[in-house]
Amino acid sequence: MKREFIAIAVFSVCLQSCVKDEIKSSKIDQVESFAYENAAKEKFAIILSKAVSSNQSMRNFIQEEALKMMDNDYDVFYPFIKDEILDNNLSFRDNLLKVTDQETLNRIEGQLPLLTIYVPTLPSGFSPETWTPRDEIPAVVAEGNYKNNELPFFQNGEEKIKIKANQIPGFPTLVVKSNERIAVKNRALLASSGSGQNVKGNYQFISSEFENKEIRSGVAKAANKRDLNISKKANSTSLSGVSWGERKTTIDLDLYNIVTSGIFHTITAYKEFENQSDAWHRDYIYYRLQPNSTEGKFQRGLYREFIHYLSISESGFNLMTNTNSDPDDPILSQSKVGSPNFWSDGYFELRFDVISNAKDGVGERFTDIKSIKPQDLFDIEYGIVGGSVYYIKKITPKFAKVDIPLQEWDLENLTYGWKISVSELDQASTSTVSTTNTSKFATNFGLDNIKKGLKFGASAEISSSKTHSYTVQNVTDELGDVLVYFGDKLCLGKSPTGYLFNTVYNSNISMLVAPKEIK
Repeated sequence: MKREFIAIAVFSVCLQSCVKDEIKSSKIDQVESFAYENAAKEKFAIILSKAVSSNQSMRNFIQEEALKMMDNDYDVFYPFIKDEILDNNLSFRDNLLKVTDQETLNRIEGQLPLLTIYVPTLPSGFSPETWTPRDEIPAVVAEGNYKNNELPFFQNGEEKIKIKANQIPGFPTLVVKSNERIAVKNRALLASSGSGQNVKGNYQFISSEFENKEIRSGVAKAANKRDLNISKKANSTSLSGVSWGERKTTIDLDLYNIVTSGIFHTITAYKEFENQSDAWHRDYIYYRLQPNSTEGKFQRGLYREFIHYLSISESGFNLMTNTNSDPDDPILSQSKVGSPNFWSDGYFELRFDVISNAKDGVGERFTDIKSIKPQDLFDIEYGIVGGSVYYIKKITPKFAKVDIPLQEWDLENLTYGWKISVSELDQASTSTVSTTNTSKFATNFGLDNIKKGLKFGASAEISSSKTHSYTVQNVTDELGDVLVYFGDKLCLGKSPTGYLFNTVYNSNISMLVAPKEIK
């Protein structure tokens, strides 16, 4: 028996060692892949800096394409534009070949199937809209290409300046990056597609949120501009009630925002139960229950839950833009060294996974992805160094309106609590994860969805656990989970500027989740 135990122990140690070796080997492979891609991005940045330095046609074209916002950001997706003819009667790719050779460009294209040129908005006022290509020759930088915690910028093929990882350029800049909004369908097929062939069918947007429908429908592209200017101290919105504390987070909405958000009924529910501190506001909204009328039918098709507003704390901002502190994760450590890198990445890509259980045994899961510009989430105050380099002095969180529709809350069939997970996407590769959600079901129902009694009534609630599997991005910044309960208070009362609303939150995020009138 003792020998068997020793054998099992040895096998267990060997198995753990093999698993660790596999994980270590996988990370080494990823690091090597990242290094190759980073070198390719730098090489392309050097080539592009030569081309734009001497060629105004290239500069004009890049600005025009960025303003089209083909992926709802100021990205110029190289695979889609490389064969476009510029006003000098040469394709974009042929203009690059004037400053490099065919073999080098072929190798870069093979290593970077998501190659993208991004025109950033900078604290100095430089942006896709304000850039004057005739007079302003931009420096070119490869995103994430930090060396000794510094980022090199190239002009006319030469390294001209380096900035520290926590700094932001104030001079005209183009960023070479991989597109995080588009995925490759078939890389093998893509590799066989030569210049001049239609490769668009080998790509897909990872979310319809990122596809610019105006371009697809042929609407005038150059007019598709958006105001993305970052001021040194942006104006706050009226949604300034961000109160980060240990016990609660709230949002202060004025009457205009309450009405346009479709949640005025939450104020009515608050007034109905004003003298009952533990009442469920959704009892009134979904079942028309009141203190003296405790039976009601489900108001099907009248209301639907929405994530109305989202705020990200300073810790959440740092998580999305700074170095990963995990020493065993060299991928993030190398790709996001030290930095507020939002200036080189454009809009945030935020993913929302909403999970609830159902009595019929089928797990309810909803996923949505939202593109949100940083200025909608933060007031950012900058300092300046040397006249042309900026740094962040202060971050002030704001609530951004996101309007993410969920589902109506049929308490008889859906769980009492929902889990919402939020992450910021960085890369288009995916993997599958599983999560188990345990929650309560109410049982105080009669025929025809009639709820009998406030809250859980006199009957005992039941619990159920369900496992949900879903696909996530391989490299994401996890902002964490929040739990939303049917019994959560919605409106908390009148405030000096309107009404105060309850939110669900963790240390990184806060959001207002409430039923919206849809009929």
